[in-house]
Amino acid sequence: MIVAVDTSSAVTVMGTGSLAGPGVQARMPGGRRHAEGIDLLFADTISPAISDATTVEAIAVGIGPGPYSGLRVGIAFAIGLGRAWSVPVLGVCSLDARAWQCARSESPTLAHGALFAITADARRSEVYWARYSVGDRVQRIAGPMVLTEIPRERTFEEIEIDPSVLAHEVAVLLASGVKPHPVEGALVPHGNDAQNFALGTGPLFHPTPLYLRQPDVTLPAGPGS
Repeated sequence: MIVAVDTSSAVTVMGTGSLAGPGVQARMPGGRRHAEGIDLLFADTISPAISDATTVEAIAVGIGPGPYSGLRVGIAFAIGLGRAWSVPVLGVCSLDARAWQCARSESPTLAHGALFAITADARRSEVYWARYSVGDRVQRIAGPMVLTEIPRERTFEEIEIDPSVLAHEVAVLLASGVKPHPVEGALVPHGNDAQNFALGTGPLFHPTPLYLRQPDVTLPAGPGS
C-alpha cells in the first residue's frame, strides 16, 4: 500500500493505492485550510483503511508546482508520517499526478502516441504548464514551467488530482524499480522566463517543494550585505 498526499492546489487530498489499483480517497476544499484539514482527512479516511495486517511501503506527496504555504503543509505532513512509520517519502510533480488522472479518465480518447498538456492556476495571470506523451506510460516531455501564454495544443485545465490514482501509479513505478532523484534547478522570474527551469522527466523525486518562480516578497539585505 502507498499513501498519497497533495496540497498543491486549493483542495487538500489524501488517498491510498496499491499494485491492485486505487484505494480510498478523501478531499477537503479550502485554499487556506490545508493545515486545518490534513489531520482530519488522515484520521477520518486513511487511518481506518490501514489495518494491522496492512504494510504501508511508502508515502507519495505532490511537490508542486504550487503556492509556497500550501506545498509546505503537505510535504511536512508526509515527511512526518514517513518518519513515524519508518518508510520512504517520494515526491511527485503535481502536474504529473494530474496527467495520470487525465489519461485514465479520458481513455480511449488519448490514444497511444498522443500529445497533450496539463495546466494549473498559478495566479497573477499565469499558469503552471507541462507537456506529456502517451506511450506504455504517460511521460512528461516538457516542463514544468510558469507561462503567461499557453502553447496552442490539446490542453486539459484544472484537472483535479485523485490521490488514490496517484498512490496506485507510484506503487507501479516502485514495483518496476524506479528510484527517486533530487530536484535540480533554480527559481526563475515570472512568466515565460520559467522555461529555463529544468526538472528532468522524473517521475519520482526527493520530497522537495517545487515553487518554480521567485517569491514576490524578499527580505531586505542585512548589515554588510
